[in-house]
Amino acid sequence: MRLQKRSKPEAETSLDRWIPYCDAFPDRVPNEIYRAGFDHRQPFEGDRGIRFELRPGGERALAAYEASIAARQGARDTGPGRSG
Repeated sequence: MRLQKRSKPEAETSLDRWIPYCDAFPDRVPNEIYRAGFDHRQPFEGDRGIRFELRPGGERALAAYEASIAARQGARDTGPGRSG
């Protein structure tokens, strides 16, 4: 199953209006994956061995994701107080 969302009636803000879920996380996708960008092609505690799989035609989106992760990592490595 691809990422799905179900409504959360008790939500207090628009950011909390939807609950993301999938086969790996049927109750809720952890924020580390959904919001913080953890690469779920790698194991994540509680994922029951189910990982992200690229759907056909998704190569450009994956390349953009990987470029953004590399840029974010580079910014951390050369940030204030670090040599790069």
